[in-house]
Amino acid sequence: MDSISIRKATISDVPSLVRLRRLMFESMGHKNPELLEAGDIAAAGFFKQFIPTKEYQGWVAEDSTTGEIVSNIGAVIDHHPPGPNNLTGKIAYLMNLCTLEEYRRQGIARKLLEAALEWAKGMKVSRVSLHATEIGRDLYEQLGFTQTNEMRLKFEKS
Repeated sequence: MDSISIRKATISDVPSLVRLRRLMFESMGHKNPELLEAGDIAAAGFFKQFIPTKEYQGWVAEDSTTGEIVSNIGAVIDHHPPGPNNLTGKIAYLMNLCTLEEYRRQGIARKLLEAALEWAKGMKVSRVSLHATEIGRDLYEQLGFTQTNEMRLKFEKS
């Protein structure tokens, strides 16, 4: 972990963000190369648009011995009407926490997650949500995340 530094993601990190995001989707079972490629292109456009405006916040873990980005996490703030359980209406949504396999189990993902949570606290959000994979669930639970009753409807392409 001594050679790993955590820092905010920049435009120059977009290729690494896209690469790690694709790795995350592949590890979740997505196999269609055309859809993965289309997702890569769309994600690169998203990062290029929203990193400069700070609507997307990202953090990367960089190995100083190789200069390689070995892990990342991202966050956005969703705005909802305020209610009794969320007076600001702000919900931070964390995404794309992915670590290269050879760097796992070293505390890197935890450091990135903690950086994102500190940012969320500073943004005065009432709630943080994410979608957990099996590999990440234990870490999220250690930091206080609990399961919810979210439901989803997916529209098929027309």
